Amino acid sequence: MMRSEPSVPGNSKKELDPALYVLSISKLFKDLGTGMLAFLLPLYIVGLDGGMFAATPIVVRAGIIATVFGLSNALSQPFLGRLSDSLNRRKPFVVIGMAGFTIISFIYANTDSFEYLVILRVLQGLTVGATVPAIVAMVTHLSTTSTRGVAIGIYSTVRGFGFGSGSILGGIIASYYGFVTAFYVCSFLGLASFILISFFVTETHDGTTGKKKTSEPGQGLQFFILSVAMFMMMFGIMIIFAFLPEYGTRLDTGEISLSIAVSAYVIIRVLFQAPMGLLSDRLGRKKIIILGLLLNIPIVIGLGYVMNVEQLIILRALQGISMAAVETPVMALAVDLAGISVSSKVSSITASQAAGMALGPIMGGLLAGYISFETPFYLCAVMLLVSLLLVMGGIKEPVSSKNS
Repeated sequence: MMRSEPSVPGNSKKELDPALYVLSISKLFKDLGTGMLAFLLPLYIVGLDGGMFAATPIVVRAGIIATVFGLSNALSQPFLGRLSDSLNRRKPFVVIGMAGFTIISFIYANTDSFEYLVILRVLQGLTVGATVPAIVAMVTHLSTTSTRGVAIGIYSTVRGFGFGSGSILGGIIASYYGFVTAFYVCSFLGLASFILISFFVTETHDGTTGKKKTSEPGQGLQFFILSVAMFMMMFGIMIIFAFLPEYGTRLDTGEISLSIAVSAYVIIRVLFQAPMGLLSDRLGRKKIIILGLLLNIPIVIGLGYVMNVEQLIILRALQGISMAAVETPVMALAVDLAGISVSSKVSSITASQAAGMALGPIMGGLLAGYISFETPFYLCAVMLLVSLLLVMGGIKEPVSSKNS
């Protein structure tokens, strides 16, 4: 079992703790399973008994599956983050969350009712919600102010790689062996992460128990602004999932080309997260966040006017860069501001991210369906502009970050 002393936030150590890599790799298998489920479940429900939702269009049912998971995930994170901080324990939340993910993934293989699947998806959102703030806190404890951006970038890179690869893996397994086998594989992947974290990842602590935390003026407002920025970024990125059928018709393209467009965002985001984290360590978090928000404004408008699938792929790749420029420094800045209450305060950021993922597709589909195809893209641009102005006017670099 690996025994590594976690770093104390705020020291001058510039080497990354090896335990960070152990944690990230241990969680990779569950991230693969998460990506598989995100791709498989909208397809799996086609053959299920709809029950009271039998008359509901399949696209709406697919949206329900995505939304209930995202909302239960988002709503549970602040509560479980505060509980984690109050107990000063993180690993038990991660282990329990992994166990819940494993069990529910196994049950999917034996589910033939859409209503039952919705309930399971809500429960799985809760289990995932237990792990997110706890893992972010553990990454924080295994880094310092001068390495926090790159540490979160490495963790986010591994997570993004797992999620993006999971969709492809799920499609291959379902095509050749069926959905049941794919769900069993998801369960096995969750079990692998459960075992690795249980035996090879040690508990971390902030190292400041009993010490008073120095509050910065306007800190609550800054957390709100960072949460808004993350919500609006994810909202603008996830609306594309409601438009994939429309893009197929407009651009006269097929599933493979559209899957490349979807994957382009994930792949480029993964490649740029660690470099953006490093840049935020060197240049400051706020500057990189502003750059990412500014870049995404013309991109989301452009998504409403693409003329061919090549343009769609390029814009999605650019969105990957913009998201990497926002997510990694936002998380690092939130940790810098949080002090000792990492899980409870950072959970507001991760919960907002999950809420954007949940609401983006449904709201985008409603606006495009009842107003016009271009309307949701302009709405996203306005939302991003508002968040950009809020960041410019309301976010300050912590003193520790400036001195790093």
